[in-house]
Amino acid sequence: MTREQKIAAIAIDLIYNSSMKRDNWRATSIGVMHAEPPIPLNLGNEERPLVSASFSEGDWYVWTTRRLVAVCDKRHYEVDSESIVRAEFGIFKGPPQSMNMTAEPIHTVIATFHSARGLAARVRYETGYAAMGPLACFKYWRLKHPILDKLMTPSELASYRKQRNQV
Repeated sequence: MTREQKIAAIAIDLIYNSSMKRDNWRATSIGVMHAEPPIPLNLGNEERPLVSASFSEGDWYVWTTRRLVAVCDKRHYEVDSESIVRAEFGIFKGPPQSMNMTAEPIHTVIATFHSARGLAARVRYETGYAAMGPLACFKYWRLKHPILDKLMTPSELASYRKQRNQV
């Protein structure tokens, strides 16, 4: 398993396990680039999307196994994922009535990401249940990634647990 595959397996599992009501997510996708509207980004060799979103106004983001790339308010941002040290997500729950809405409009807010050198990126993201996508991805990069070499992938962990229970 390559490093990119291990990052993707662990991060995507964390995002899935941190999220609820994914059927209600309208602009956000886990493990793939959101399809509509299309995101104009070419991924590098073995680079994989962890979480992404795109909005009809032209804003979008893709957080991959290497970087966070976004267009927010007509500005392009690209930052190495490992360099992000702080995030401000704002009021990520959105208005209470938006938690179960499946009709327009999609409620969004802008998150700000910082590196040691200052502002790194601004990202428009979907509020409500879908906010867990970028929140959990940030959690992966801050808490899990620094100890990546010590972590098991979800399939390795399942095999380990199965082996322990059979002994």
